Formats: sequence, C-alpha cells, structure tokens
Amino acid sequence: MYKFSNLNQALIGMSKELLEKGVERKTRGFSCVEIPHPVQICIENPTDRYINIPERKWNKTFGWVESLWIASGTNHMGLVTPYVKNMENFSDDKKFMRAAYGTRIRSFNQSFKDYKISEPLSGVGIDQFRFVIETLKKDINSRQALITIHDVNKDDFEHGKLKVTKDQPCCRSLQFMMVDGKLDCTLLVRSNDLIWGLSAVNIFNFTLIQEYIANILGVEVGKYYHFANNLHYYSNFKDKIEVFADLDPNLYPTHEKWQYKSKIESLEDFDRLLLELFYYEKELRNKGTEGLMDFKNDMFND
Repeated sequence: MYKFSNLNQALIGMSKELLEKGVERKTRGFSCVEIPHPVQICIENPTDRYINIPERKWNKTFGWVESLWIASGTNHMGLVTPYVKNMENFSDDKKFMRAAYGTRIRSFNQSFKDYKISEPLSGVGIDQFRFVIETLKKDINSRQALITIHDVNKDDFEHGKLKVTKDQPCCRSLQFMMVDGKLDCTLLVRSNDLIWGLSAVNIFNFTLIQEYIANILGVEVGKYYHFANNLHYYSNFKDKIEVFADLDPNLYPTHEKWQYKSKIESLEDFDRLLLELFYYEKELRNKGTEGLMDFKNDMFND
C-alpha cells in the first residue's frame, strides 16, 4: 500500500512509481505506461484535496462542478461542458454522459435503458446516499454501507451483444466504514489514468462525498483508500510525469485539516442546500461568460 498525506503528495509519489516500475501497453490504439499490478493508495488527510502544484495546472473549478453534478444525480452535459468542452468527446450523443456517477449513485435503477436525467434529485430509482446514511445510523459499525456504480443491465450488453459505447464507468464501487471512530472510504476503480482521472477529479470527488456522509452522520472524516486495478498514464504525457516525479513532496505538507465546518444534520437538509446551489449555478450559466465568472468567484474561493 502506498501512503500519502494528501493529494499533492499522491500525485508526486505515484508519478515516481510509474517512472520506476511502469511497463508499456498498447490499448485502443494508444500507448500507455502502467504499474503491472493492482495499486492501493491511502490518503491520510483526505479533506486536503486541492492540488497546489503549479506545473499540474489543476482545474479547481471543474472539481467542484463535477462534484455538484454527481451529488445532484444528473448526467446532462449542459452542466459540465461550459467548464471543460472536451467532456463532449466521451459522450455517445453529446447530450448525456451515460456512465456519469451521479445518476447511478442517486437514482440507481434496473432499466436496460441508459440514464438520461436532466433535473436534480429526480426521485427515480434507489438513492444510494440514503442507503449508506440509514445503514450507518442503524449500526454505526456496519460493513454493509456500500454504493454500486457498475450497472450490469446498462453496461454489459445491448440487444444481446457487448455494449458499444465511448463511456464505460471507471469507478465501480464505493464503501464507507467506521474505523477508530472516524469514517473511512474505499473506492474501487477498474482503470485509472493518473493525470485525467485520479488527480483531476476522482479523489477530489469521492473524498468530498466521504465528507458529506461524515457531516450528516456527525462523525469525523477518517482515511481514504483508492484501489486501482490498473494505474497508468498515456505515453505522450511522459514529460509531465517526469516533472511531477522530480518534485519534493515535503514542499506540499498538510498543515491542518481542510474539513469544512458544517451543520448539516440530515440528507434532507443536504439536498435542500444542493438544490439551491444547482439552480444558482444554472442561473449564472444562462447569463453566459460573465455569469460563469461570477460563479467561480462566488463559490470556489479558497
């Protein structure tokens, strides 16, 4: 297991590991370098989820926007493409992201049709946030508080043949468990790109969910475990990996917990505030570029 204090140090440390131990593989017409075994990463201070490494050119705004997208349970591209236009390249129809995590987490259903949810908190299907919270409220030491992201009805076959899609979910399951009085979180990922997945949004998004749940339960945030069955980078980004690997992780320590102070006491309270934020962002987005800048300035200041 690789242990790091925060996301900055994880990016530096795993860049070094990939350069030292990575092997080349050809996949889908691209060359990538991967660690030839599953990787488990422990982030000991998961609320320290910002990347402050200048060379990374990390998009802080998009981390927050995608977290809003996930928590709202929607998968319409209109919320994310104004911030990252490239997201359209991973959508089959450029209108919905079929493998978006939010719909699966907050509206999981048994339909064979792909999710197409534009409005937040649709109330259709199973809200897995609610399942986790109620499971741990019933028994704080339960080992059953797990969220399923992979949906066999939608992801495996279509009309009796293997599903053909640009977008299969990389993250597959999420588990929460109390350890030493704090809420730990473990994410299982089938395949993980160090630059565009792990360090861009994955750890940011899922540690924030860990913090939501901890706040609602009234417990402290514990450790975050990131289990990637395949961790890699694409060969054309080797120069960036070399830059990250050459950095001193001691220059990016965790001086304090970054946990936000919250008085959220229930999922209903969380959802009420979520709806306010969702429609506030939408209103500003409809105003165009000026509105988006207002949103960034208002909501994403350090």
